[in-house]
Amino acid sequence: MGASVKRSSRQYLALLLVLTTAWAEAAFDPMAPPTTSATAAAVQQDSVLAWIRMNGRQSIAWYGGAAVKVGDAVNGGRVSAIREDHIVISGKGGSRKIYLLERMH
Repeated sequence: MGASVKRSSRQYLALLLVLTTAWAEAAFDPMAPPTTSATAAAVQQDSVLAWIRMNGRQSIAWYGGAAVKVGDAVNGGRVSAIREDHIVISGKGGSRKIYLLERMH
C-alpha cells in the first residue's frame, strides 16, 4: 500500500471515530426524561409522574411535563414530599400521593 492510501485510511478512521463519539454523546443524556411516541407524550404531560431522582433535599421528579422539587406549585397544590416511588401533593383539600407512571383520574 502506498503512503497516501495509508494516510487516507488513517484520516478516514480518525474522522469516523470523532463523528461516532460525538453522535454517542449527543444521543444519550441520562438526565433527560424518557422519550416516547406523540400519544404517550401527551399522556405524560397530563398529570403523570414519569421519573424520580432521589438526592436528599435536592430530589426532583418529572410530573405533568415538568421537573418539580419540594415546594413547587402543581395542580392547585404544592409538592410536599418526594419519595422513591411517589410524590405527595398537598393543598386545600388535603394531600394526595402520585405514584410513578400511574395516570391520575
